[in-house]
Amino acid sequence: MARIRHIALMLAACMAFVLSSTAQTVVFDTDVAACHYFRIPAIVQLLDGRLLAIGDDRHGSDYDIGGNHGIDIVGRLSDDGGKTWGDVIMIADGDERHPGFHDSHGDAAAVVDRETGRVLIMCASGRQGFLNSSLQEPLRVGRYLSDDDGKTWTGDDVTGDIYGIFDGCPEVNALFFSSGRICQSSRIRQGSHYRLYSAVDGPMGTGCLVLYSDDFGLSWQALGGPSARPTTAPWGDEAKVEELPDGNVLLSCRSKQTGTSGRLFNIYDYATGSWGEMAVSNDPESGTCSEDCSCNGELLIVPAQRTSDGRRVHLALQSVPRGKGRQRVSIYYKALLDGNDYDEPSDFSWGWQRYQVTGNYSAYSTMIAVTGGDIAFLHEDCNDNQSTSAYDLLFQRLSIQTITGGRYTAIKP
Repeated sequence: MARIRHIALMLAACMAFVLSSTAQTVVFDTDVAACHYFRIPAIVQLLDGRLLAIGDDRHGSDYDIGGNHGIDIVGRLSDDGGKTWGDVIMIADGDERHPGFHDSHGDAAAVVDRETGRVLIMCASGRQGFLNSSLQEPLRVGRYLSDDDGKTWTGDDVTGDIYGIFDGCPEVNALFFSSGRICQSSRIRQGSHYRLYSAVDGPMGTGCLVLYSDDFGLSWQALGGPSARPTTAPWGDEAKVEELPDGNVLLSCRSKQTGTSGRLFNIYDYATGSWGEMAVSNDPESGTCSEDCSCNGELLIVPAQRTSDGRRVHLALQSVPRGKGRQRVSIYYKALLDGNDYDEPSDFSWGWQRYQVTGNYSAYSTMIAVTGGDIAFLHEDCNDNQSTSAYDLLFQRLSIQTITGGRYTAIKP
């Protein structure tokens, strides 16, 4: 009977693998001739199951804030799981006629509260670029909230509140929330809402920082304290965070040194109240290797079942361009069987396998687990554009079977 069950599981996995492949859908279409560029994806699922895709709408060039003006954050809703998308929604309207906070908005980091359905976006704002930011004239920080499923938004300039976290650390003179997914804890609730975690990119020599909020983004604190530095040399850059099965916090960070060719991992341990020793994952065979490419992606941990024996596991997913340079966006995956697989940062240096999403020039990506256990994946892809910096934002719904080649299946959340 055990052998029959094993064969049945394998056949079911193979059938699901065949049926789960879905076509990519263009959500935001860059028009190079019109100098109209879309960048930096984020995506959330609303409580009613609809998807909200989010991106930068950059006019005149694809440059970031500081080298470009009038950047907007926009969204589109899908009622059918990503097959089709509605009209563009203005979330944060950049206006270059206003040299302050309202000049530009971009690099949205987003989350939907699992209880109230409120949508939160933290973003970079203003006219000052990251590299030229100073405490006197900083790259600004915006907070946008929606209580009607993303149809309308209210925004606030929270620059002073966020930089104020690091009042005793004058070296933190530039920062922005890493775009994509803000993590909401499934375990910790010490305020009005389940705790939020988000990575923040700081200046050279400081690396990435991690913030948490217990009131759904109305106020933030530094995880480990304002002086905590989760990444050491090679200094961390943009990062993503995810809650581990034991409630601790996993950090995956892009390196400011392209030659590192991999991700930097660390773990915040609530038992000790501190970050561990940073580990580098760059082995070409079993690490999260990215050849000559410094780019951020997404980090996600989902429940899954191993098809070979039916064992339940947690599956860590990390998206990043494979390289050389910004191309071949892929999803790395690694099974976490028990606590021994995630009690040290070095556990994430090895043991990764990968699934290639695209062979094109491609860069930033994000993903979330959606109803039914599939992965909603949104990424920058050159698609049919001739320029290697002119990305469309493409959506694809991927099953765990597809990503893992049938080795694992989803457990519905």
